[in-house]
Amino acid sequence: MRSVSVLCRGARSLASRMRRALIIALALVASACSSGDRPTLQEPVPPPTDPTGNDDIDAVLALLDSVDTALFTADYRIETKFGTLESSATVVRASGGRLSVTVRNDSRDIQFTIDGLDQTTCDLRSNTCDAELNNARISDTQLGYQFYAPAFAARLRADAIRRIGDPEGYTAEFAGEPAQCVDVVVSGGTKTYCALETGPLAHFVGADVAVEVTGYSPDPDLTVFDT
Repeated sequence: MRSVSVLCRGARSLASRMRRALIIALALVASACSSGDRPTLQEPVPPPTDPTGNDDIDAVLALLDSVDTALFTADYRIETKFGTLESSATVVRASGGRLSVTVRNDSRDIQFTIDGLDQTTCDLRSNTCDAELNNARISDTQLGYQFYAPAFAARLRADAIRRIGDPEGYTAEFAGEPAQCVDVVVSGGTKTYCALETGPLAHFVGADVAVEVTGYSPDPDLTVFDT
């Protein structure tokens, strides 16, 4: 009988430990569910490059999406229709992913630079720089520093979804360079997108802003990286 009693006490002790372990496990699960998963750092998601299914739009998008393989110097005229602001810009893409975008108007002279691991936004009038790419410095233009191709590729993809008519594709010439264009009808009117054959934006007309390339060279002006 004594051995039976010992066995019973052992069984009760084991059952008690198992219950405690189960309670702890359930508490941990409940805590995880209530607080959610821990946030984890993720790599930036690249912009979409999938075709839209419309040949005329995709022809322009293919050029804009290819700009990262191009080397060039391009000058632009920018008309911001809200506030009637006139600006000019110079974009330089050089080997090694080097990029300089300078936007000028009566109020500012701002240069965005990517040079290796260095990213800066500089006020060329006050000779001051921030160690980041700060689009707020040219917010009066209604554009960001990537207007030369990536930003308008994103706009065109959005307008491809919102279009209310058939796009019209055609070729044109800007600054002596051939370009592929498409007119897209949306609820607010017709928007025009044109890209040079090497990738940069050639022309855009919308309700908020108009952009046109006024000069182009396949040779990057490396002097801009010395300012």
